[in-house]
Amino acid sequence: MHAAELSQLVIAPAETDEDLEALIAVRKIVNPNARPEVANLRHALSSSRAGLVFLVDRLAEEPVACGFAEASTGSFAAGDVAVVPNRRRAGIGSALLAEASRRARSLDKDSLQIEVRKSDEASRSFLERRGFGKVGAEEAVSLTLGGDPASSVPAEGITIVSRRERPDVVEAMYEVFVEAEQDVPGSPTGETIEAWRAREIDRPSRSPDLSFVALAGGEVVGYAVLDVLGDEGHHGFTAVKRAWRRRGVATALKRAQIHAAGRMGLGRLITGSERRGGNARAPLGAREHESPARCPHCGGLLGTPQDRSGQADVRGEYAGEGDDGPDLAGSYDDPRRKRGPSRSSRRPQPDSAGDGQSG
Repeated sequence: MHAAELSQLVIAPAETDEDLEALIAVRKIVNPNARPEVANLRHALSSSRAGLVFLVDRLAEEPVACGFAEASTGSFAAGDVAVVPNRRRAGIGSALLAEASRRARSLDKDSLQIEVRKSDEASRSFLERRGFGKVGAEEAVSLTLGGDPASSVPAEGITIVSRRERPDVVEAMYEVFVEAEQDVPGSPTGETIEAWRAREIDRPSRSPDLSFVALAGGEVVGYAVLDVLGDEGHHGFTAVKRAWRRRGVATALKRAQIHAAGRMGLGRLITGSERRGGNARAPLGAREHESPARCPHCGGLLGTPQDRSGQADVRGEYAGEGDDGPDLAGSYDDPRRKRGPSRSSRRPQPDSAGDGQSG
């Protein structure tokens, strides 16, 4: 792309439904498995108290790239950069990354976390050349549903109910979350109940019929939430109080979700399974996608490379997922998706004029 043509590139916040549809169109070109929805994006924008911005790049009115940036409760901002394949190696990705970096700095963050499929060598190379390093890993795993699903068998002393049956337990669920998030390695803590509720409870795709709580007497001791996106269910955070762990509570919650999802007619359930030391935990009966690795929280430390621009701007991070996995990496429906220890870092170079290949 000539400099004159690149000068026509316009990067602007996605604010209208038309803008959000353009963003979704780009995401689906970049990753056909992506399932962002306007309702979820709109909800994310309206509920964010952390400076969330969705970005759309247009070249002569053609949407060619998209991204986002939003502060986390840690030192980094979550972000993404995606360019349609036929517009890569032209500086578009670099321009968008510079804008995402600028947004991150404006949020007083010193890191930018971007998730990338492990198999996407081009995008990984794009980020690594700009100082990003891998810091975490996660496998996308799925469970195909079919036949007559097995009914849920609660752990002894535990009652499992849907959130629709008990809409009064939301504050108690948050208390479980506050305790559980402290035990997620590498995860920032301190999320407010308002931000938590926006993600775990109020998001349009979050189904109260597929979100369950575990009760011991009248006490909420665990919960599991799930999004319905088309014919798929996408697992969210599963949390159990420390005193009730290793007693089958999480298993009972997952079984309840599997049973309810099967009865609802969903085709499969998707989750991300943290991978450390070559091991991964998967939901009941789940199988990893054929791609051997997905790193949206890219695991394995590369360290923090020096900023080649010589400027103290934003350190970056990336992570990714398997080829056939869900759109967990750079999740536009939920940029605040609760993340485990999987990030990669670098200092993005805002004035870089690289090949703009990230997707």
